[in-house]
Amino acid sequence: MYGTHLLRKFWVLRDLGLVRCKRDFSRRWLGRGETYLMDYEFRDRGWRQVNGVTTARLRENLVRVAARVPRNVADEIRRVLAAIDRDEHVAATMIAWGGRS
Repeated sequence: MYGTHLLRKFWVLRDLGLVRCKRDFSRRWLGRGETYLMDYEFRDRGWRQVNGVTTARLRENLVRVAARVPRNVADEIRRVLAAIDRDEHVAATMIAWGGRS
């Protein structure tokens, strides 16, 4: 998954009311420093690949939350999980073809 995809996931989770701000997302959902997401956004890193450990942590947190929220929110979270899988596949394909890493 690339940084730009991660930013999209943040906005979806924010719209669902699961995330307050980018710093919260970076710390609680990704297990990273407060500026992790902002670095992708403001340091022209949108097309850099997100660390696999970070993606895995986000995925684990989403699965855990989906098990505890109302069905309609869980359905939205499952869509985010499907998008993560798709974005991971896209990134891997682009790298295999000589794209950015």
